[in-house]
Amino acid sequence: MTNDLELARIVSEEVLATEGVYSLSSGKFVEAATYGAGGTVRGVVVRPEEVEVHIVARYQPDRAIPELTNTLIERVAPKTEGRKVAVVVEDIEVGDSANL
Repeated sequence: MTNDLELARIVSEEVLATEGVYSLSSGKFVEAATYGAGGTVRGVVVRPEEVEVHIVARYQPDRAIPELTNTLIERVAPKTEGRKVAVVVEDIEVGDSANL
């Protein structure tokens, strides 16, 4: 069994490698993070029954936000040791229109 901090790091890497994710978010009203000996992973909250991922999505006109969240759930779920996965989209980054 993986400790919470290690699991949060694994989930963080998987999320950030997903097309359409601009960044992890540390939360709007309450800090979203996992703490442990050796560090903190912001944007991923590991609980006994659930892993919650907070993201800033990259604007993609040809891809709906629910499609992105479903992709994240599919990618992350196999790594969470049976925990439910919840995705919270905190914001959308529009960025440079030349790259859209």
